Amino acid sequence: MKRSSYRIQQLAQAFAHTIPIVDETATHRRWRPGIGPFEEERQLEQLREEVENRGLIEVTINYEEPYPDSSRRVDLLLDDGGNQLPIEAKLIRFRRDNGNIDPNMYKSVFSPFPERSSSSMLTDCQKLAESGFDFPCGVLGLYYESNEEAYEELRADRIAEKFTLDVGYWYDIPIEPICVESFSGLRHPHHQQGAVIAWELTEP
Repeated sequence: MKRSSYRIQQLAQAFAHTIPIVDETATHRRWRPGIGPFEEERQLEQLREEVENRGLIEVTINYEEPYPDSSRRVDLLLDDGGNQLPIEAKLIRFRRDNGNIDPNMYKSVFSPFPERSSSSMLTDCQKLAESGFDFPCGVLGLYYESNEEAYEELRADRIAEKFTLDVGYWYDIPIEPICVESFSGLRHPHHQQGAVIAWELTEP
């Protein structure tokens, strides 16, 4: 495995290990207890802090660093002895706090159409490719589901496969799924288990 691929996998494994730990005390004022309902930014903040406190990764994790060629900021920037590896991260959470399907979540993951106010996980790949950062780059998906998810198409391995195909279809950017790191035993009734899904983008 390439060093960059190993670093992306190491981060995915650290997050998957940490999610059940953070879940034990994560309480939202509006939603039911557990990390699943939390907003993306807050989840990443809690997970990064826990990973660092436990020393679960061998490199420095920088946060919200600016892109070299724009005012945009990348979610995570791994610094491996001066070698920088930018990573964008997104929640993949198709069910709401009440268990109903969130009609906006599919768009936030798979939409190829950039919008001024937001971006999807798919358009994040295009942003990374045009960011001015050197390749390779990484993408992380924090996926949550219930223990008895009715839709087989929503499984983490199926999402990993579909996303890989979609990036190639829309942008012709070389992408490889690196890992699907599972976690379980969460408190929320509809965000009970899941996986951290990781991909690596390489130079076209």
